[in-house]
Amino acid sequence: MRYIVPALLMTVASVASADPLFNDGFESGNLNQSQNGVSYINSKNISVTQERAKDGNYAMKFSYPAAPLGTDSFSEQRLQYPQTGELWIKYDLYIPDNYVHRVDGASNNKFLAIFKTDYRAPGFQVNWSLQPNGNGGSSLSIHRYHNGQLQRAFAPAGGANIITTADRGTWMTIMAQVKVPTSSSANDGVMKMWKNGVLVCNETSLNMYGGDGENYTNELYLLGWANSGYAEDTHFFIDNLLINNEPFVKPKNPTEAGVNE
Repeated sequence: MRYIVPALLMTVASVASADPLFNDGFESGNLNQSQNGVSYINSKNISVTQERAKDGNYAMKFSYPAAPLGTDSFSEQRLQYPQTGELWIKYDLYIPDNYVHRVDGASNNKFLAIFKTDYRAPGFQVNWSLQPNGNGGSSLSIHRYHNGQLQRAFAPAGGANIITTADRGTWMTIMAQVKVPTSSSANDGVMKMWKNGVLVCNETSLNMYGGDGENYTNELYLLGWANSGYAEDTHFFIDNLLINNEPFVKPKNPTEAGVNE
């Protein structure tokens, strides 16, 4: 007797999503890359160089000039992209072999900011910053606005020691997701970050509404202001930059199959 038995074949395997909105390995040797409305804007102490690359020949270099104790330093690259309620970003980041996060005075250093153009409040605005861990390395902190009001910064569970002395002179892979909340009263904003595939920030119930008509993101910056400054010239590098409005890899959907007997 032949009959068909429907079966759901579940799998934990993953498949790549569609091509990302933006993919730059910097092999052009410049920052003229533009894809799907995503492009570079507003560079500060940035260059594309063959000095060090994760893959290929080129990478983006962030140069922080040496600064006296108690003064800051600055290197930042901004990008713009089409308005979205969800953003994914992934890149390889080289930590300088002379990296030391100083602890004197103001010492929070920007790491990754995602926001609505104008970078003001009201207007959607969140960032991950770095705080000194007391051993020359850094731990994560989260900063956000809700309805135009700055909220208390806090350290996400898992974000301690995101940069350690062991990371000096090495590449790490950073991936992050930001999703705006569904309404002004909803505590469902999302900020997630992975280091080398390990989830180091998993916040899924944040109040971070951007304001009516402004609850979206269309701009970001990489690294940025280092309030601690650095005792020596300090150079980070970024390679293999990806930007998307959905996960880069997502689970396969269950499939229906027929079993013959």
